[in-house]
Amino acid sequence: MSIRTRATAVGLTASILLGGAVALAPAANAVGSSACNIKDAKPGGVWETSTSNVNLRSGPGTNYSSKGQLGKGTDFTYHCTYKTRDGKGLWYYGTVRQGVHKGVKGWVFWQYAHLA
Repeated sequence: MSIRTRATAVGLTASILLGGAVALAPAANAVGSSACNIKDAKPGGVWETSTSNVNLRSGPGTNYSSKGQLGKGTDFTYHCTYKTRDGKGLWYYGTVRQGVHKGVKGWVFWQYAHLA
């Protein structure tokens, strides 16, 4: 095998291995509390959804996937808040306390939640 052929084979193998590593990386569209830009002095308060069919999102925005829908009155433990760049919207990050999605962490738009 020539040096050029060997170098190409090594490069191809490295590309395949790196591609496999990227495929195994966690989804980039899942955003946890690291996105919070407002930290409450007292996280842990209980909030609840104020309407039915509220999307529990994987990140703070409608461009993020839904982890499922929460029914009216579903409790969640509040952790922190994300304020949109334009300052017009707030997203609450929390952990669902009851129902089918109990224990799931996600984002709820402020208009669909209030203190329990």
